[in-house]
Amino acid sequence: MSSVFVRRFLLSLAVVLLVSVSLPLLARESLTTAQMNAALLNSVDVSAARGSVGIGVLDLKTGKSWFRNGKQRFPMQSVYKLPIAIAVLKRVDDGKLALNQPITVTRQELSPPWSPMSREFKGNSQQFTVQNLLERSVGISDNTAADVLVRLVGGTRQVNAILSGLKIHDVRVDRLERQLQPDCVGLTNFRPELADEKKWSEAVQKIPDSVKKSALEKYLVDPRDTATPEGIVDLLAKLQSNQLLSQKSTALLLKIMTDSPTGAKRLKAGIPNNWSIAHKTGTGPDVVGTGTATNDVGIVSSLNGKRVAIAVFVAGSKAPIEAREKVMSDVASAVVKAVE
Repeated sequence: MSSVFVRRFLLSLAVVLLVSVSLPLLARESLTTAQMNAALLNSVDVSAARGSVGIGVLDLKTGKSWFRNGKQRFPMQSVYKLPIAIAVLKRVDDGKLALNQPITVTRQELSPPWSPMSREFKGNSQQFTVQNLLERSVGISDNTAADVLVRLVGGTRQVNAILSGLKIHDVRVDRLERQLQPDCVGLTNFRPELADEKKWSEAVQKIPDSVKKSALEKYLVDPRDTATPEGIVDLLAKLQSNQLLSQKSTALLLKIMTDSPTGAKRLKAGIPNNWSIAHKTGTGPDVVGTGTATNDVGIVSSLNGKRVAIAVFVAGSKAPIEAREKVMSDVASAVVKAVE
């Protein structure tokens, strides 16, 4: 056997041994990183919310995801204004609506709180552009603006049809705010004058606690106007990647979500100052000591291009709202640490 052949054989053997040793080490290192990231998220004390908690996390760069009750349906409350906006902007992209199109809103169309439009309304009718209604609905969570937009696209069935056509799954829009909010508290005879905050509050106070409790129990198991954490983070991922709307419409919606002043103590509170968030909050009323729904969903982004879709839902909570919001900020903080 020649010395050249021996050297080649030994070299080949060394390479084989090196690869066979290195591959398990690399696999173990990757697994450890994944376990570490999951441990950060699992460390969030969701029990402090004292209710049902759903969480969805999807790294938009790597595709890695983490869920808690990811397939469970949670009441969206005002989070549903995000899919409503997507349906409206799809109509804009299709040329069936225009952002500068004037829309007449009558006093009879005003919806119950929360609605700055109702508070500021003058006369029997006013005009708003489609874009202004979007900014009010998504940006400051105005209930009247949301209801006007739903009617503009043809009602909730048409909204759901548009969402289905965009391959958005497990996200439902079934009622106007003027139907949904009374259902939460057991109010069966909503009238336009109850759009006034004082009159709404007085009407709710007159409802017996037994009726409110029954309404709450029905609301928390009602599949209408709900979403799953998996469904919402998938929606956010598709929105970010321009799979749902034109680039112009996507940019407008994400800007409205980024400029929104709502939810300062939720996801927004858990990210560093050099990160940004485009998000939509949702908050239902507290009924007989129970928070119907406290939510925040959005896309957090770093300056160096890291992007993560996050959804946190808290339903049927017995904890103060500060505790519910703390769970959300803790989730956001854990997500940032996991991807850094």
